[in-house]
Amino acid sequence: MNDQPIHQILCAVRGGPESRETVSYAIDLALETEARLTFFHALDAEFLQYATIGPLSVVYQELMEMGQFTMLILVDRAQRRGVERVDFIVREGNVRKQLRQAAIETKAEVMVLGRPTRSPSRNVFDFTEMEAFSDELAREGNLRLLLVPEG
Repeated sequence: MNDQPIHQILCAVRGGPESRETVSYAIDLALETEARLTFFHALDAEFLQYATIGPLSVVYQELMEMGQFTMLILVDRAQRRGVERVDFIVREGNVRKQLRQAAIETKAEVMVLGRPTRSPSRNVFDFTEMEAFSDELAREGNLRLLLVPEG
């Protein structure tokens, strides 16, 4: 990490078990730097455009509520560990676009992301895209992307 002070950390959380390390890393960094920590979760509902039945919108609303509840749990966890300034953002839409927008709005200097997982589920980023996204964020918003070390 460079010598620039960190005032705002944005931590992107996908929500699966692999998010535990990402969240712990972000909390540790917030404690170390005394920065504000904002957890971020986006739900991309592109599947709704293919929906032909109404109940899918009910499922989508439930997913949004679960995302918000998960973020409240993470805020509580960070506060219990000693992070004084912590909040969350839950958004709908394209994850990359929403991440970029949240970084601008929060004026984050650092974004903490987990590494893409090798799993049957689809990742927002694959391994080759992370470096390009990191370079893009650095150019556009003077934002450092920290990938959580494996293990």
